Amino acid sequence: MSRISPEEIQKIHEETIDILKKNRVFREGTIGRYVVAGIDGVELFSSTKKSCPDCLTRKNRAGETEYFHRSVVCMTVGKAPHVILGQEMLKPRDGAEKDEGELTGGKRLIKRLRQRHVHFADVIVADALYLNAPFINTVKENGLDAVIRLKDEKRLIFQDAEGLFNQGKGKKKSFQHGKKTIEVWDLSKFEMENCPYRLRVVRYHESWQENGKEAERWIWLVTTLEETAPPVLWEMMNCRWDIEENGFHQLKTYYHAKHCYCHAAVETIFNLMIIGFNMRELYLYRRIQRFERSGITRKSVSRIFRDDLLTEKVKQILYQKGG
Repeated sequence: MSRISPEEIQKIHEETIDILKKNRVFREGTIGRYVVAGIDGVELFSSTKKSCPDCLTRKNRAGETEYFHRSVVCMTVGKAPHVILGQEMLKPRDGAEKDEGELTGGKRLIKRLRQRHVHFADVIVADALYLNAPFINTVKENGLDAVIRLKDEKRLIFQDAEGLFNQGKGKKKSFQHGKKTIEVWDLSKFEMENCPYRLRVVRYHESWQENGKEAERWIWLVTTLEETAPPVLWEMMNCRWDIEENGFHQLKTYYHAKHCYCHAAVETIFNLMIIGFNMRELYLYRRIQRFERSGITRKSVSRIFRDDLLTEKVKQILYQKGG
């Protein structure tokens, strides 16, 4: 595995995305006719003993140097199948400079996906870490729009919007989602330092009954989408969790992405896992038409695949000398 170039496996992955686009898998979009992709970071594994030149480093609570690998992943969210469009491993830096962060890897990944696939999505949805002028500029410069969580109450854009909302400005009609009543405040033309694009801030107040008591939650977001309806933006922000629940959870639990099979081939193995993940998603949701309504879990399907491989004695074939 260590002799295989990660770029070689990445090329195979890119070719599967080309076929996916050619077959117009997402011709109806994933949310509100938009192809929406989430972007987030995932840690693959960590160790205080094993290291390699590509390891990132940090100090743990005991003061020991911890070595780890981390990747930024871009995956479609909303309507299934959930397809991982690409990943970018974060790189260490020499000397006193800090290792690369998620924002750096995220910007590089978007540029690479745009260069390789041209139009790979319509909207990028991300958590509050990505509410950053250089990231928004990168998204827009590559022909995309952004929907990003706004949480920090100390930010000027938050304070400016809150002042206007509290004056009763931007109040929109509320809407229902299941048992939730969702109130909306929506205003545009906000500015962010070093960002030439005017931004839109939307505030949601969710209220519902839980165990006989009133429950509530506030959600804020910043977006470059000017005309998209607030319920669609709300769905995009909530579906951001798909990358964690339907992506990272699956990869870590059923593909064992956090296990270090070979430290010298971390990126190669992760790329192979992504190809396997995408093939399973596309097979289940594109080939088996009734799967989504069948009630069968992807976990069960993975077990069936595994059992069939063992029945066919594939393991012995793979490990035969010269095999």
